[in-house]
Amino acid sequence: MSTEPERLEQGRGGSQPVGPEVVLDVELRSGAFVLVLANTGTSTAFEPRVRFDTKVTGLQGELVVSDLPIWTGLAMLRPGSQVDVLLDVQFARRAPEDRRFSVNVTYRDGAGRDVERAYTHDLDAYAGLPSLVAAPIPDA
Repeated sequence: MSTEPERLEQGRGGSQPVGPEVVLDVELRSGAFVLVLANTGTSTAFEPRVRFDTKVTGLQGELVVSDLPIWTGLAMLRPGSQVDVLLDVQFARRAPEDRRFSVNVTYRDGAGRDVERAYTHDLDAYAGLPSLVAAPIPDA
């Protein structure tokens, strides 16, 4: 499996990858952790798959997020497309072993070449960040 973009195209902004580039990122949005599976490349990724190194639970332990069919069931992911999956609220109590996980992302490009990427995420990187919490609206 390839671990490098297939080729680079010289443009006004310098060299840019040509082809699909699928990533799994963690974003913090309004106090919630969201897993984002995105194709940041320039062409369609076929059969994107995500394999977690450990069981990842969300919604305060109520859901095994790493077992969701979205990680193994997509036929394709168009360039610029993304799938957002709610992981948990920022301040949910998580055991230390539940705050760090790695994934392998695999997919095929339009020529049928297999591509693999590895990502490691540590939710402790977000510890101590201030967040905006809406205050309750008092009764009139």
